Amino acid sequence: MSRKTLLAIAIIEAVLIAVLGVLIYFWRYEVLPQSAIKLLQDIPAAQKDQVVLVFTIHPDDESIAAGGYIATAEKNGAEVWITLVTDGNYHGKEQVRDEEFKKATAILGVPEDHLFFLGYPDHELKKQDLNQVKTRFEEIISTVRPQVIIAPHPKDNHPDHKTAGKIAMDITAGKNYTVYLYLVHHALFPRPKGLNPHLYFLPPVRMIVLDSDWGKFMLNEDIETQKHKAILQYKSQLDDRRDPLLPGLLLGMLRKNELFAIPNRPQ
Repeated sequence: MSRKTLLAIAIIEAVLIAVLGVLIYFWRYEVLPQSAIKLLQDIPAAQKDQVVLVFTIHPDDESIAAGGYIATAEKNGAEVWITLVTDGNYHGKEQVRDEEFKKATAILGVPEDHLFFLGYPDHELKKQDLNQVKTRFEEIISTVRPQVIIAPHPKDNHPDHKTAGKIAMDITAGKNYTVYLYLVHHALFPRPKGLNPHLYFLPPVRMIVLDSDWGKFMLNEDIETQKHKAILQYKSQLDDRRDPLLPGLLLGMLRKNELFAIPNRPQ
């Protein structure tokens, strides 16, 4: 066998081993390696005279999922509005969580008169009249007239997030909006769990599909600090002994970037 043939065989074997290694990695961990952050497109910050509308499902989602984007938009002179969809009253803390929400959003730079409260029952959004929920979303969009809409991902595992995400996708389909979808509740997001502020957010492999791209919004040190302060306002969640996973969920959303899916569809 000639040297060229042996070299070709060796190259093929090396490629197969590399491919096998990647497949084993994905099969075992189901997440992208940290170095893959370079492959994600950069999401631009909202600029002066732009209007941003954020649909947050529970008090804290706006801060943990998009707090950096919101704070940066406000610093740039953009106009940010936030719609709180549920009453956050799953553990009987509606009033406390509303106050925490107002404090956190103020830290992010959003004035209180830019907050909408829809008050749907926490954990029961899918049981509501969804046509009526859709109508209320549409009314707010018509009032605010945003260029950018931030909403939960319809494949989020929490039923409230999933329901609101599907409604948002339905409303914005075929419209001239920039839509960013955030993920909070998923078995493979973030990886690893817990406080890891030196790491990047990356999407679960199974959620890398053709109907959307994934983008990163990088946070500078000042914005990271601002986001952290906003999250710390949610003491009712951070100190909730009935759910020991909550502090890890909230603080685990402090990383070097925020992550959004960008739907690919005709405008």
